[in-house]
Amino acid sequence: MTILWIEEQAFCELNAEACRAFPQETGGVLVGYVADGQQPVVISVIGPGPCAVHQRDRFQPDHQWQCERLDDLYDRSSGRFVYLGDWHTHPEGSPQMSWLDKRTIRAIARHSPAQCAQPVMLIGGGSPEHWLWCGHRYESDRMLGILIDCEMLLTNQFRAIGSQDW
Repeated sequence: MTILWIEEQAFCELNAEACRAFPQETGGVLVGYVADGQQPVVISVIGPGPCAVHQRDRFQPDHQWQCERLDDLYDRSSGRFVYLGDWHTHPEGSPQMSWLDKRTIRAIARHSPAQCAQPVMLIGGGSPEHWLWCGHRYESDRMLGILIDCEMLLTNQFRAIGSQDW
């Protein structure tokens, strides 16, 4: 099974945003790199943005704001840290992918400017008392694009050592 590595501070940030927005859905962007063995490593997360629209069962991110933050992280890391995918919450729900999540992850994979053929989607289900996070990675379409295959990822946190100039 592939592991989705997420830096401890980044995990704390997305968890705090999930609690802040509850009971509305929220989310953002995962930023990092793909390590040997095709294991995604999340170094930083980007939140929903100031103009995001939060609803009970979906949210619309502030895409322009997120792109500006992503460009900044890319530049500050000299191109090491890139877009890996998205994260979002399912308040009082399951961290499993909905049909809309599957359509979204496929659209990301097919969107050539994203330069991410196998995007990751990290979903948090639950509430501020207990969020359960589950990672998913797009693999392929089947049956003329009707069925979408995603690999479930084991999620592990790590603590970055040394200075963080990202």
